[in-house]
Amino acid sequence: MRRTGGVGRPWAAWAALAAAGLLALAACSLRPVKLGAVLPLTGAYAPYGTSMERGALLAAKLVNATGGIDGRRLEILVKDSASSEGRAAEAFQELVERDHVPAVVGGCTTGEALAMAPVAERFRRILFSPSASAPQITEAGGFVFRNWPSDDIEGQTMADFAAYTLHATQALVLSERNPYAAGIGGVFSQRFCKDGRTCKTVLFQRGQAPSEVMSEAAAELEHCQVVFIAGYGEDLAPVLGALRAQDPRPPVLSVSALAEGTLLKGKGAVFDGILFARPAYDPEGGNPAASEFAAAYAANYGREADIYAAHAYDAVKILAEVMSKGDLRAEAIRSGLLALRNYPGASGLTSFDANGDAVQPFQVCIVQGGRAVPLKSVMDTVLPGVQQRVEALRFGR
Repeated sequence: MRRTGGVGRPWAAWAALAAAGLLALAACSLRPVKLGAVLPLTGAYAPYGTSMERGALLAAKLVNATGGIDGRRLEILVKDSASSEGRAAEAFQELVERDHVPAVVGGCTTGEALAMAPVAERFRRILFSPSASAPQITEAGGFVFRNWPSDDIEGQTMADFAAYTLHATQALVLSERNPYAAGIGGVFSQRFCKDGRTCKTVLFQRGQAPSEVMSEAAAELEHCQVVFIAGYGEDLAPVLGALRAQDPRPPVLSVSALAEGTLLKGKGAVFDGILFARPAYDPEGGNPAASEFAAAYAANYGREADIYAAHAYDAVKILAEVMSKGDLRAEAIRSGLLALRNYPGASGLTSFDANGDAVQPFQVCIVQGGRAVPLKSVMDTVLPGVQQRVEALRFGR
C-alpha cells in the first residue's frame, strides 16, 4: 500500500502540474493582441488626432464584437504625441520597448511620421500612418506604410483641375512653412507650370499676422487667377479670412487637411466655397463599408465622421485583417500588408505598392455649409460660376 501510494502521489502531482499548464496555456491564448497608436490628442493638431483616435477605437470595438483576432481581444494602446515630433518618436519607442507592440498606428502629420520612421526601422516594427501624405514618406523605410495617398497625387489633381477645368494660366501658391505644405505646394507648382502657365509662391509662418501675409502676396494677387493655399486647416483659417476680403477675389483651392469635420463646422463661412481634393470617402456614394462605418461612428460618438476617422478606422481594420492570418510578428505583418489587394474599407479599396504607399484616387470637393461636398454632385450649380471668375481675371473683364 505504501508503495502504491508513493507512486500515486507523484502521478497526482504531475497531473496537477499538467492541468495547471493547460490552464496557463488557455490563459495565454486569451491575452489581448496589442497595437499601439501615437496621435496628437493635445496641441495644434488635436482636432485631427482626436478624430483618428475615435476611428481607431471604433475599429477595435467592431473587431472584438466579431470574435477578435482568433478569439483574442484587440487592444489599442494610445499615446499622445502632444503635436510634437520629438514626443511622437519617444512614444513609438515606449510602445515597442515596454508594450512589445508589433505595429503602431500614427504619424498624423508628415513631421511626426518622419520622426517616428527611423525608430520603426531600428526596431523593425510597423508604422502605419492614416494621414501623413508628403512624398518623403515614400522613402522613409521598409516598415513604414500609409493608407492616405501621397501628396504627389493630390497636388497633381488640383494642378490639373486649375489648368484644365478652370483654364487658369497664372496661379499663386500660399504655403505654410512646414514639410507637409512644402511638399504639396511644390507638387502643385511643378505640375501647373507647363505650356506657358506660371506659378509664384509666397511662404508664411504659422501664427503670422494675416495682414502681413496679404501684404507680402499683394503683387502676385493682382495677376493670379487662382490661389492654392497649403498648410494645416486650423493654421489656414486666419489667412483665408483675409483672403476673402480681397477684391477681386480669385477662386481659392486648398488641401485635404481642410477635411477634418470639427474644423469645417467650427469655422463656418471662412471655408465655404473653397475647392480641394481628398481621397474618395463618400458614405452616401454607394460604398457599403463607408456607410456602415459612418452609421457606427454616429451611434458611438453622436457626431458625423470625417475622412480622418475613416482612414484611422481602416488602418486598424487592415492590420487586424493581416494579423488574423495567425502570425503576429512585425515581419509577417509587413509581408501581409504588401500582399494585400483591394481591401474594401470605409475610405475605398486599399492596396499597397512596394514602398508601402496606398494608391487611391482623389475627388475634388467644395465646402458648403460646413461640410465637404463632392463637386460632382453640385457640378452644374457651382462650376460655371468659378470658371467665369477665372475667365474674368484672366482677360481683365
